[in-house]
Amino acid sequence: MKQKLLLLTLLSFTIGFASPKAKATANPAIGITLTAYNVGNAIFYTINIKNTGEETLFNVYLTDVDPSNAIIFNVTSFPALAPGDEILNIQASKFGVFCFDQSQVMVHATALSTSLEITDVSSDPLLTDGNGLPGNYYNDFPTITNYYNFITGQQEGTYLDANNNSIVDVGDVVNYTYSVNSNSGMPVEIFDNNAILAESYFSNGYGTTVGIHYLTPADVALGYVYNSSNIIGYGPCDVGGYFYDPTPCSCPNPNSATIVTALTTDLPNQISGKVNFNSANDNCTTGLNFPFRRVNTTDGTYNYSTYTDNTGDYHILIPNTGTYSTAALTNLNANFTSNPAAVAVTSSGTGVDYNNTNFCISSATNYTDLYVNMFNVNQAIPGNVATYRIYYKNNGSTNLNGSIQLTYNNAKLTFASATPSQNSSSAGTLTWNYTNLLPFEERYIDLSLNVLIPPTVNVNDLLAFTVVANPTAGDNVPLNNTMSWNQTVRSSFDPNDKTVIEGSTISTTQATNYLTYVTRFQNTGTANATTVVIKETLDPKLDWNTFEPIASSHTSNIQIKNGNQVTYTFSNIDLPYETANEAGSHGWMTYRIKPKSNVVIGDIMSSKSDIYFDYNAPIITNTVATQVTALGTTDFIKNNFKVYPNPAANYVVIETSISEEAHYQIMDVNGKLLLSDTIESLKPIDISTLQGGFYLVNILTNQGKATYKLIKN
Repeated sequence: MKQKLLLLTLLSFTIGFASPKAKATANPAIGITLTAYNVGNAIFYTINIKNTGEETLFNVYLTDVDPSNAIIFNVTSFPALAPGDEILNIQASKFGVFCFDQSQVMVHATALSTSLEITDVSSDPLLTDGNGLPGNYYNDFPTITNYYNFITGQQEGTYLDANNNSIVDVGDVVNYTYSVNSNSGMPVEIFDNNAILAESYFSNGYGTTVGIHYLTPADVALGYVYNSSNIIGYGPCDVGGYFYDPTPCSCPNPNSATIVTALTTDLPNQISGKVNFNSANDNCTTGLNFPFRRVNTTDGTYNYSTYTDNTGDYHILIPNTGTYSTAALTNLNANFTSNPAAVAVTSSGTGVDYNNTNFCISSATNYTDLYVNMFNVNQAIPGNVATYRIYYKNNGSTNLNGSIQLTYNNAKLTFASATPSQNSSSAGTLTWNYTNLLPFEERYIDLSLNVLIPPTVNVNDLLAFTVVANPTAGDNVPLNNTMSWNQTVRSSFDPNDKTVIEGSTISTTQATNYLTYVTRFQNTGTANATTVVIKETLDPKLDWNTFEPIASSHTSNIQIKNGNQVTYTFSNIDLPYETANEAGSHGWMTYRIKPKSNVVIGDIMSSKSDIYFDYNAPIITNTVATQVTALGTTDFIKNNFKVYPNPAANYVVIETSISEEAHYQIMDVNGKLLLSDTIESLKPIDISTLQGGFYLVNILTNQGKATYKLIKN
């Protein structure tokens, strides 16, 4: 029992947490307890008082230890309290509490024997001291009430077969719905480490929003998507919270994610195997690997395709039901046969690999088809280095030896480097020799050229290139031994862009040949990208059966679904981010495809790519369009350019009626470049050093190229 002779002495009493001392029971004595609970920012108290002494106490009443604490008592005084008696469940309250409250009240009474006032400070009976002793009438534990608002929410994930091909694969998504209800009504924000939210900030503390997660190859392999999402509250008493799934799945959860979404109970099946070329006529016992060979499977309704890798291996994901016929002759000419011609597989179960679905491709006769292509890896900008790749491939059945010859405008470009190094060079001409190019083998030449500065090279100038793959004599498809194209000089460029090498217009004759598309990408983020996925839907006027991948900067897996949905997946690419490694942050892929045979004048073929870096929303490239024009390239040029005299002795002139820049090339019948320059209308071109005979004059414009025959006397 504490006895105080003066109220002044009472008010000097100090309240604290540390080591509360038990109150000794003596005659007279009194004790008090205080418990609390909160609703919103209001506290409701329950007070119990007990006469712990041995004589009756009078004039019992309550006060707040801190008069500014604003506790409201329902009853404040009682006439008398006999020894051992208790007054229970006295109610009190306080409003407008700010997040945290620590309160104590005091009971006063008068002892008849001494006429002195005795007091006791309240204790919280729900607390314990450092020794584990409970709070009671004999302790002085303050009553603490927390008003922090723990916010909860619901998150529901639903898998969607976004490309509608009955397979869980890259390109599908998980759609999320989030709902939040914050009692404080203050703003909240949602964070999800594995989804993109449409709107994550709620000004009134409650509401709903949606998010999306794009499946990665790792998700497909696992069969689950794991999310750790949480809520941040911006009210003064908010401590945030987490989401829970109202319909949780019994899924493995090794990382203790808060939300786990099952993609399917069944993993997709796959057809896999190897494609070889029968080079030794032994049914591919010692056959060559057949890289980039298209393998197609169909159930009669849906088509699924992929391409072999450098070792001739392939795999195609298929649904868990249906019978599929697989073949490897798509887009090969009639000279080639396959053993077997096709393989039928009935899909059932889950995660089944129908492997050893192998094909041996043979050639009935010696067939020669050398193919060459060239494309730019980056844009040509004055004063910068422009990079290119020359790609050549033996599409025939015999080994080849020969050369690759490139001509370029050396008045605007200077040679920087090449890998492999050129075997010979002259002004504006580079030549590489090759030997023993095996059937269906492909090789590359990486080339760098310096773009000169203004006024020599200006924005929108045209850079003309012609690449010839020799030998052309005896080639069954000589048209694809030569490629001529123009590159437009740019001032700057988007690192994620799309280009069509053949340009914005083609003639009906050109529409029977391939269009070449290049997609470039760069990691401009702040961390390495583990996976990059490029998706595009082929234009309906492009013939998907002629789709051929040419090359890519990194190893990729290619899948084609439903005849026009193309997916390039760069798994484990670990693409550096720009500020860490600018040169290494770039990537690209290129393919070629023909317009359909029924395109007519006025038809437009367009292309764009959606580029996904890990879990981020896709970056959508520009759209490139190529139109079949009424006035073909040859007609356009021949209507606006004249070459004369023809035959000529010492000089020839080119007359033009248009102002746009154009270039000429004079070549011999073997494709060797002899003269080239920018066309200046009616300016004499000296051909006196050329021997008598036939020559080809190429005129190159932004519209394309036309070729004239020239006779030198």
